Amino acid sequence: MYLNNRMKTVFGALIFCSFFYLFSCKEKKEKKDENGPVEISDSLIKNMTVGSARITRVRGEIKLAGKIVADQSKQLEIYPLVGGIVKMVNVELGDYVEKDHVLAIIKSGEVAEFEKQFVDAKSNYEVAKKNIQVAEDMFASKLMSERDYLGAKQEFKKSEGELNKATEFQKIYSVNNQSEYIVKAPISGFVTEKKINKDMQIRPDNSENIFTVSQLNAVWVLANVYETDIDKVKENDTVGVTTIVYPDKVYKATIDKVYNVLDPLTRVMKIRIKLDNPDYLLKPEMYANVVVNYAEPESMITIASSAVVFDNSNNYVLIYDNKKKFRVQKIDLFKTIGSRAYIKSGLKEGDKIVTTNQLLIYNALTNN
Repeated sequence: MYLNNRMKTVFGALIFCSFFYLFSCKEKKEKKDENGPVEISDSLIKNMTVGSARITRVRGEIKLAGKIVADQSKQLEIYPLVGGIVKMVNVELGDYVEKDHVLAIIKSGEVAEFEKQFVDAKSNYEVAKKNIQVAEDMFASKLMSERDYLGAKQEFKKSEGELNKATEFQKIYSVNNQSEYIVKAPISGFVTEKKINKDMQIRPDNSENIFTVSQLNAVWVLANVYETDIDKVKENDTVGVTTIVYPDKVYKATIDKVYNVLDPLTRVMKIRIKLDNPDYLLKPEMYANVVVNYAEPESMITIASSAVVFDNSNNYVLIYDNKKKFRVQKIDLFKTIGSRAYIKSGLKEGDKIVTTNQLLIYNALTNN
């Protein structure tokens, strides 16, 4: 009986101590939440930075899948002049070429016709040139009518135009007298498509390009937007682009174009983002992850996300009142997007918020 009474006494004391501890903790917690300004030592204030709470439009994020493609305004497709046999291919896929670099040589019987046209145009020009010289002398001596002189002059101009056309054609396609024509790079860039090989026969009715040369110092990102998110993306919205190869490198840009049509098979809409690529790290067909930042309808108090302290299932910030004076403020956090935190309640516009060293100062305040 005595033992039971003693055990009851001990048990009661334990319960009392437990309640006392919980009450003290609660009181301390409540006291922490309601702290007035407290002075902090210079050592904790060193290197501290302060930002202002301000009202801004709430931003949202959409994560999209996309891929890198060549800038179509900086690439050219090269087509065969006529059908024939590929005698030589001088490049491989991915090679960098300068303008006018020889890509391939193609032998074709049809080229002889172009060579004949050039020879005929040159011969006709020489004849017309002599005729106009004679006509000028005769017209000056009044041995030729003005009508005949103008006819000779017109014939000379016509032959001159045909020769210039044939000469330009020869330059572009580098047609030679061996029934061959040389395919050259029209611009400097990378060979991003190559569809011929040595000894391959090109059909006369071929309608496909044989090479594509692309300048990759700037590229496009094409990303897919599902129907549920179409209303959230607009031109000039800011985006961050990463790739599997360089996950820590974030390319900041804006949406350059929204393609306002849906693919009937995939039910997605495309958006385009232009990226500078001076070091050629981004390659066509690379997969890309795109994070779009868009504006939501409502506005809210915004602070730096680094200022928020999470403790005991609650969020707090440190408000800087004046020199060396701080207080802990409990907040209702709406969400965090990147470097910004949106606050439902607990702050007002203009509050000075500690954004660095806040954890040390928070501990100094709450452990007193």
